[in-house]
Amino acid sequence: MALVGPEAWCGDVIAKLREMGYVWDIWPVVPGAHLVAGIRAFATIERLPAGPDLAFIGQDGAQAVEIVAALAQRGAGGAICQGEAIPADLGRAAGDMPLLGPGCRGVINALERAPVWDGVHGLKHVKRGVAIIARSASLAQSLSMHRRGLPIAVLAVAEPGRAQTGLALLGEALLRDERISALGIQAEDLGDPEALIEMAQTAERLGKSVVILRAGQEPGARALFERAGMAQVRSPEALLETLKILHVTGALPANTFAGLCCTGGTSALLRDLAQAEGLEFPAFSEVQRQALERDLGPGVALENPLDCSSAVQRSVPRLTRIFSEAMTGRAVLTLLVLDCAREDHGSDAAWDRVAEAAAAARGRVGMPLALLTTLPEGLPEDRAEALLENRLIPLCGLPAALEALAACVALGGPLRRPAPLFMPAPDAGIGASMSDQAEARSMLAAQGLHLTPAETPPAEGPELQLHLCAEPSYGYVLRIRQGGAEVAGLLPLRPGEAQRLLEELGCAVAEIEAVVPALLSVQDYVIAQEGMVAEFELVFRPGTRGPALASGLKIRAASA
Repeated sequence: MALVGPEAWCGDVIAKLREMGYVWDIWPVVPGAHLVAGIRAFATIERLPAGPDLAFIGQDGAQAVEIVAALAQRGAGGAICQGEAIPADLGRAAGDMPLLGPGCRGVINALERAPVWDGVHGLKHVKRGVAIIARSASLAQSLSMHRRGLPIAVLAVAEPGRAQTGLALLGEALLRDERISALGIQAEDLGDPEALIEMAQTAERLGKSVVILRAGQEPGARALFERAGMAQVRSPEALLETLKILHVTGALPANTFAGLCCTGGTSALLRDLAQAEGLEFPAFSEVQRQALERDLGPGVALENPLDCSSAVQRSVPRLTRIFSEAMTGRAVLTLLVLDCAREDHGSDAAWDRVAEAAAAARGRVGMPLALLTTLPEGLPEDRAEALLENRLIPLCGLPAALEALAACVALGGPLRRPAPLFMPAPDAGIGASMSDQAEARSMLAAQGLHLTPAETPPAEGPELQLHLCAEPSYGYVLRIRQGGAEVAGLLPLRPGEAQRLLEELGCAVAEIEAVVPALLSVQDYVIAQEGMVAEFELVFRPGTRGPALASGLKIRAASA
């Protein structure tokens, strides 16, 4: 690794590398210095023994550009430019050499004990873990300081609008490392949507999942994440909890859970909060109910989630049997809800018994099991790490954990496999003008769409409003509204996707059968225009039988 910058800056980076146990060569490039932190220094890039695998640059402006060009000339593996410089100049200097920056805080590789980072962080060496790409250096630093037990293998900062290697290429490289179990991305700015799809296809081939942290709920972004087989969460806490689940067990193949509440009064709270996230807790089977009644005794409501607080004081073998019985049904993951007492208030024998029994049940049944606390503070870091060592999932705080579970269910859903996009032409949304309506009506009719004459008054009854817009950040975003409800997808629609979208709107079977061919006709027309449609509006009135009638046609096409 080459460090190119002021002597004091190089010394600080070297100290952090040594603190984590970095064992590879360090080559400080500091003109006029013979030693930096006891390591031989070099006057220029040209005098290095070879092209470095990685260079960390702490210089600004034209000097940074010259350093990047020299590194590219020496065949360096890549560079991180912390200093500020004109992005276009850096990009030209880098050529094909991978580059993060300018203004990049760095990358912390805990697998290789390599914190290429200027500042404090909270990561420690791990042999396997998740990777996180953050757009914000401050968020990356905060995530590194978490106390939730999640092993972070690599933490990288990739800010938008720079000369750097694209987010998708960086993510793809991380996913290819067999030591990376899952990838999390802060993605307020997504970059090239087709590159994102390619990264998602790599993740799918490798059997790994990608979760996106994005607070916004734009229809195009949601549709792109679904098309890419990714899941979106809205908070940093939910991101960490989702990655924990993925690290231990991967995406969840079904939306079926079992809940065992070892803290009195939490079963109703768990059920209500889970329902808000769309999570399902199916009833226990009759065989399970009989077995649970034998162990819990009469008078216990054998519902799912189950209040088993009365059993917490029982022996570990008996708790193991209760947990195992709950795990043998339809649930793909069982949740044990229990808060750990504060360490400064004495030992917690109940937690120790439950954790021991949970590990035994997990080994006996072989199904995923999570210990969930109502508050994040209810699970100290050392106990969370101990649970992970036993292949148990430590989940901290009900709201974030349940959002995370919903994300993992989405990742295991039927449309998990990424699919290509149909992208607008580069100037489809620029200087848009009205298309020839008569020609468009003729072409749509030829595609099988039944259009009412323009002068026909609108018919009575419910209507479906279709709006299709060319958005370079996502592709062609198809939005369908009925009343106050709306669904969105991207072109081209995948087999069965049009029907699924209409089902989500609550359309009747007859309406769906009438509208699906009309939707596909619109799609065929837009694709036939070779991406030159900027905007398309139409109103469907499905009726009760026969094809759907369409009216209110408006098309804006890119000007020549």
